[in-house]
Amino acid sequence: MKKRLCEYFDAEKKENFISCSNTPPRLLRQERDWTCSVAAVRSILSAFADKPLTETDFIAKYKMTPGPHYTEEILNKKMFGDNKKILSHLDFDKDDVSLKLLNKLLAQKYYIMAECMYNYSHWVIILAYLAVRNKSDTEEHQILFYDCYYDETRLVRADEFATMWCDPDGHYREFIAVAK
Repeated sequence: MKKRLCEYFDAEKKENFISCSNTPPRLLRQERDWTCSVAAVRSILSAFADKPLTETDFIAKYKMTPGPHYTEEILNKKMFGDNKKILSHLDFDKDDVSLKLLNKLLAQKYYIMAECMYNYSHWVIILAYLAVRNKSDTEEHQILFYDCYYDETRLVRADEFATMWCDPDGHYREFIAVAK
């Protein structure tokens, strides 16, 4: 198949990717229409606690109100607790937050939640990056993620995920990564 020309949209830099995955022990569905961030954090916390807080108890503990919740609040309220290595898009130059970075963090066994425009300003959990066929062509690669709203996993092309991975204003590729 002849390669598509990228003349208008930005393409990922040609780099070598590897297939890798890292899945929290439990994937927890959101129980309210606004709690995707809560479900994503609780799912990641399942790797560090035998029994994560219930959604209701989590909301009460962190005094959360209905509506979207973003990285700064999650980190400032220390929702992941202390003594964990945590990285986010805030730790990198904006241009360095890329599919390659997600791939690298997954390979280093970080649990990753990313905000994207699937369902508008919605947190998902990145489970796997699959470097299908050509290891440097993200158009052929796939990303497996867990959607807390629909309580299901989804497999999408990496390029599609990259276009949906942004805040509602399209400015930032928001994510939080917690070391295993």
